[in-house]
Amino acid sequence: MSLTKTLENVTRRCLPPAGARLAKRLAVGARYRSQAQACREGFAAYGDRYPQKSLFVAGLPKSGTTWVEKMLSSFPGFHELLIPEVAAHEMATGGSHDFELPEGMFDRFKDMLVLSKMHVHGSMHNAEVLRRAGVRYVILFRDLRDVAVSNYFYVCNTPWHPEYRHYHGRTVEEGLVTFAERTLPAYVQWVRSWQANRDPERSLVFRYEELLADDLGCLRKMAALFELPGSDDELRTIAERNSFKAMSGGRERGEESGSSFQRKGQAGDWKNHFTPAITEVYRGVLGEFLVEFGYERSEDW
Repeated sequence: MSLTKTLENVTRRCLPPAGARLAKRLAVGARYRSQAQACREGFAAYGDRYPQKSLFVAGLPKSGTTWVEKMLSSFPGFHELLIPEVAAHEMATGGSHDFELPEGMFDRFKDMLVLSKMHVHGSMHNAEVLRRAGVRYVILFRDLRDVAVSNYFYVCNTPWHPEYRHYHGRTVEEGLVTFAERTLPAYVQWVRSWQANRDPERSLVFRYEELLADDLGCLRKMAALFELPGSDDELRTIAERNSFKAMSGGRERGEESGSSFQRKGQAGDWKNHFTPAITEVYRGVLGEFLVEFGYERSEDW
């Protein structure tokens, strides 16, 4: 189990929210040093195997970024590396979806095999940082109604999360209203920013729903983009080892565990939680967006 997941499990069970957030902040530096060392060791052992030394994944929260991270880190030598700046920004502001990548960020990854998984938006600045570094990247998003539901359960079970106080003790309906008021418009803009600014020659866009329908097919496309070697049988093995069933301890998709990071692994779960009142709130923000991105045929859903 990674240092990050170990920390999450301990803080959820043992510390009050304030203590959990402090423990999270104190662990950032140690985690970065440990991850950087693993990336250097990976490069020393496997660096000659890969034309692309840095793999970048930008995913909307609760949209499959950890799933993709697990699949890509299955290629020998690659390890996740989260820079301290983005972790500090998340703890200070409540999220990293509006984070601006540091200039020359990828220069610090010399002689490393790095997998960077972040929730950063597709601002012109971020797209330019990636372009200048010559880094290829994958973008992930999901039906924002499902994001809202998944976010509620995740934050309620994560005492160190900066938004915890806004959700703890609230019903699902109250939490969904909170998300609509505090976060939903920014997430709409997140998706639009990558649509507007990404480099189509050096990036791929996946929806979580596509991963659910064909994880192996999506992995094939990612491997081609990043020039990752592997036979079809090897890719199939990676997909199987990182399936929802494997990562959730044997549960099938749709079998819920409210306390697990892999809660349900299902598209359309919002229908089980949206009341008519909640639907009206979300329709006011998402009506045009859901039609534009193919999630609904009209705004009357």
